[in-house]
Amino acid sequence: MIFDKCITVVYTMVMNTVLNVKLDPELKKQAQEAAKAIGLPISTVVVAGLREFVRSRSITLSDEPRLKPAVEAELLKASRAARDGTADLSPTFDTAADAIRWLKQEVKKENRKQP
Repeated sequence: MIFDKCITVVYTMVMNTVLNVKLDPELKKQAQEAAKAIGLPISTVVVAGLREFVRSRSITLSDEPRLKPAVEAELLKASRAARDGTADLSPTFDTAADAIRWLKQEVKKENRKQP
């Protein structure tokens, strides 16, 4: 099809540099899946990120770790429950042996509840 050839020519004329980047294989897989989910090749995502970096001349880095929003929401929920006295919390322990003993008792209780 003539239209496909035009796109190929334009693409190869504009995109003529290869950038090799080393990254964690799992990160690459997750990025490819996320890009595919919105219908984009990973190269488009990388180019968009680089264009934004060039445009803004900035990148946000922080030495303070940030929680994922879902994790932060779950922790806030647990914190509220603990403050309100509605949380299902374990008692405090003086030794690791006490903690293990308590955990074993809790597992036995749970196993009895299940058919």
